[in-house]
Amino acid sequence: MLLRLLILALLALLGYTLWTALRRSISGDSPDSAPRSSSSRRGEEMVQDPHCGTYVPRHEAIEERSRGGTQYFCSTACRDAYRKQK
Repeated sequence: MLLRLLILALLALLGYTLWTALRRSISGDSPDSAPRSSSSRRGEEMVQDPHCGTYVPRHEAIEERSRGGTQYFCSTACRDAYRKQK
């Protein structure tokens, strides 16, 4: 009985994985193809933190202006870590 439940759980996991892959291939979504900025469900512009890759609403982001342009960060910790990398 336990073996049947384990097999059923593995089949369910396999089915979910295949369904997710099929759905992504049809819609063209992929983690690597995310734009650097986009819109949230409420229509707010989303910007990507260059240090950790997190997307945040532009009005909540910490803005850092430099000669190269404007960078947006999700937190002061990410901003400071990004500065240390440079």
